[in-house]
Amino acid sequence: MLARNFALAGAAVVVSLMVFELALRLLGIGFPVFVWTDPVLGIAHIPGAQGGPVQSNGRPLIEINSDGWRGPEIPLEHPPGTYRIALLGDSFIQAFEVPFEQTAGEVLAHRLSALRGSPVQVLNFGEGGYGTAQELLVLQNHVWKYHPDLVLLAVTTGNDISDNYRPLKRIDYVPYFVYRDTTLVPDTSFLRSRGYLSRAFWTRKLSQLVQHSRVAQLVNSVRSQGRKTGRRQENAEGLPGDELGLRDEVQLPPATADWKEAWRVTEGLLRLMRDECRRNHTPFAVVTLTRGIQVSPLREKKEKFLHDLGAPDLYYAERRIAEFGKREGFPVFNLAPAMAVQAEERHAFFHSAGKKLGYGHWNEEGNRAAGELMASWLAGGLARDSTLESQPNSTAR
Repeated sequence: MLARNFALAGAAVVVSLMVFELALRLLGIGFPVFVWTDPVLGIAHIPGAQGGPVQSNGRPLIEINSDGWRGPEIPLEHPPGTYRIALLGDSFIQAFEVPFEQTAGEVLAHRLSALRGSPVQVLNFGEGGYGTAQELLVLQNHVWKYHPDLVLLAVTTGNDISDNYRPLKRIDYVPYFVYRDTTLVPDTSFLRSRGYLSRAFWTRKLSQLVQHSRVAQLVNSVRSQGRKTGRRQENAEGLPGDELGLRDEVQLPPATADWKEAWRVTEGLLRLMRDECRRNHTPFAVVTLTRGIQVSPLREKKEKFLHDLGAPDLYYAERRIAEFGKREGFPVFNLAPAMAVQAEERHAFFHSAGKKLGYGHWNEEGNRAAGELMASWLAGGLARDSTLESQPNSTAR
């Protein structure tokens, strides 16, 4: 009798889950997962993952190719007559907020193709949450098999500098680089961290279930939101900023030991990326991205922000990286000043988080403005600066 009751209860649970699964599908409710753990990068896209609202062409909004990057499949062989750019960055380059064709990288490719009069291909190596450390590891472990003509690193000044230093990022499941005496070396201790090991179980062991079950996606979403809420509460006093996840202190010269070390590590990582590109006979360039306050069309809001922060302007990080690039021999383009001018002239908001204008990631207009400005800069640089011209590579042609 007891066994029969257990069987009936189990059957009822199964039927309830099936009904709930069907209801979620009929209502179009889902929380697709695109990321799992990676023993080199900490986190990485799940190859082949897809989801989100369906576009007019019948394809999902977000598609991850078989190599784990957003966008279509990319042949390893370098297309003849095509200028191939490897674009590294974080969630701004990944750009899950817009269709792939509207991402800054694709805008850059189309605009630069028109300016050059020859095909340009931009490979999207963007991943949400990455800092310069993980982007260096992407360069070392994933980029070179595609034989790019240029490596372009996108730096999100609002959080990349703090993301590169564990005491400021306060996350244990990703790799960092640390100085041992005067040498910058990778720190792989994250592989033994509680955060990494628990995520490895949930994402690796249960990835297929979460990919195909709406109920499992809902449970995973609730679990993830709980973690994020706990982390926000834990960091509430240590992460000031007008935008969640960004750090206002980066607009000022470093005033604490942690910020001085974060900048030291960041500049060391940029130097390592430059050296990596030189060893592979490929030009290296940097573009700094924007945060909402920098490109707000509301001048009064910017003035209040600067007054409250005690900063003379919004571009300390941009100037510092540009000056570092000049000293170290690689070109740097700062997007924020140029996009700020466009924002005021057009009264345009380039950042949005849902209906909240001026915060969050780039919207369609922001991606378009950034892509077009990068294309104009690269077109001019390719014409006048031999350091941006790739030499013929026998492995690429």
